[in-house]
Amino acid sequence: MLNIWNLLSIVPSEDPETGKMITELTIPEALLYAVIGFIVTFIGIVIIIGVIWLAGLIIRKSVARKKKSADMQEQYAASEAIAGGISEAEKVAIIAAIAAYYESENTAVSEFKVRRIKRL
Repeated sequence: MLNIWNLLSIVPSEDPETGKMITELTIPEALLYAVIGFIVTFIGIVIIIGVIWLAGLIIRKSVARKKKSADMQEQYAASEAIAGGISEAEKVAIIAAIAAYYESENTAVSEFKVRRIKRL
């Protein structure tokens, strides 16, 4: 049976092209290189996961912002449709009429008071 450790004996100890000596790799050195490779690979994978997670977060926020904007536009369009194209002056007149009605109905203290009118 062929011993694996004997296979290393056929590796030349000198580079034929340059003539430099080839040093042997010991088991502790090989383990050290393997551990360093595992650590570098793990760190690389963690960085890739972080970049993908960050991109997903940015995309989710962007989509949420666009959805919120679209919802607000729908609500504005719905309020305009409900208003039926009533002008600001007509809205103020309606509010004033409602306030006058409540004022005349309850002579003591009216719960309904128009403090200000502002556009939303």
